[in-house]
Amino acid sequence: MEFHQLLNGTLNAHFKMCRSKFSELGLSSGQPKILEKLVELEGCMQKELAEACEVEPATITSILPNMEKKGLIKRETKVFPSGTRALSVFLTEKGREMAEEVSRIFSETEQLSFSGFTKDEKEAFLSLLSRVYENIK
Repeated sequence: MEFHQLLNGTLNAHFKMCRSKFSELGLSSGQPKILEKLVELEGCMQKELAEACEVEPATITSILPNMEKKGLIKRETKVFPSGTRALSVFLTEKGREMAEEVSRIFSETEQLSFSGFTKDEKEAFLSLLSRVYENIK
């Protein structure tokens, strides 16, 4: 099988498995990644969140209102000394709990993905895949 076929097939299988579990939690596409990144970047600007999620700022802008309605995040206006304003994004307690569930789902999927691999094989695979990613990003 060709590299692109393996990569695409693996991505699709991973996405399908995670998506069904995220759907059970009431999370739509894009929301799990945002929750995951907000654990690391609590209080970041929407633009920074978009960069961390590797999506356009407009994508983040379209996803966040639903997350706010669900009580997963809150946005607060930050005023800079220059007078400019930007929205900072924070997880709520419900959002933190949901982020933990997202992390658990990703961990379970990773464990299944690497079943039968030795620790060294897993580390080698991740190292090689990281190099491929760096080459093409």
